[in-house]
Amino acid sequence: MTGNPQDPSAAAAFARMQELMTPSPVPSISTELLVTADGELNRELRDFLFEVPRDRHLLSGKRIAICCTNGVEEVEILGAHRWLVEHGATVHVVSPRIGSFHPTLGLRLPPLAATHVLAIRLMENAGWIQIDRFTEEVSAADYDAVILPGGCWNPDALRADPHARAFVRDMHEAGKPTCAICHGQWVMVSAGILRGRKATAVWNIHVDLENAGAIVSDEPCVIDGNLITARFPYDLPRMVRAMVAQLLAGGTAA
Repeated sequence: MTGNPQDPSAAAAFARMQELMTPSPVPSISTELLVTADGELNRELRDFLFEVPRDRHLLSGKRIAICCTNGVEEVEILGAHRWLVEHGATVHVVSPRIGSFHPTLGLRLPPLAATHVLAIRLMENAGWIQIDRFTEEVSAADYDAVILPGGCWNPDALRADPHARAFVRDMHEAGKPTCAICHGQWVMVSAGILRGRKATAVWNIHVDLENAGAIVSDEPCVIDGNLITARFPYDLPRMVRAMVAQLLAGGTAA
C-alpha cells in the first residue's frame, strides 16, 4: 500500500485490508489494528512505520544488533529493522545457535531453525527471519547499539544463553545504547544490569524489574544513561528515536 496513511483513502485501504484478513484462531497482536487505532501512541507507530525516510544516510556507518531468538514479536523486530535500514544503518539479527537437545526433552525443531528465528504475533506464529550472526560470534566492539525486542517466548529463551547475556552486559558497560522493549528486559534482568537503574517494560513484568533492583515507572520510554527501555509495540518509535539520538550525539543522553 502506498500513500499517506493519514488521508481518508489510506484509512479506507487499511479498513479493507482488515476485512480481507481471516480471523486468527489464537490471540494475536495485529499490526493493522495497532496503526489504525485512535490513540496518540498508535498514531506515532503508524507514522514511524509508514513515513518516507527524510535522510537515507542518517545512520550511515552505524551498526546495530537486534538480539533475539524464536518467539520474537513481529512488529517490534520488523518495524525497528526496516526503519533503521531505511535510514542507512547496518542491522544484524543476532541469535543463539540452536544446537542439539537431549532426546529426553522431546524437542522437535524444523531445519529452518538452524538459520532463522520464528517471529510471532502474541500467540500466533508469523514468519521466519534470517539470522545474520550467532551470539557466540559477536562482541561489543562489533556494534554501536543493541535492541532486545519482546515477545514472551523470545527473551525467556534468550536470557538462558550465556553468550547473549555477556553481549548485552558488555554493550551496556561500553556505554553503548542498550535497548529493550516489552518482555525484552528479561534479558537485562538475567544480565544483571538493572540494579539501581530507571526502567520500564510491559506492565506484567514490572515486578520482575523491581525484583532485579530497577526503579520502575509506567512510561512509554525510559532513558537512564545508555539504558533505554519501552513497554509495548506502540512505544517502539520513542525507543528507536532515543537510541538514534544517542548514536548521533556520540554518547548517552542526559
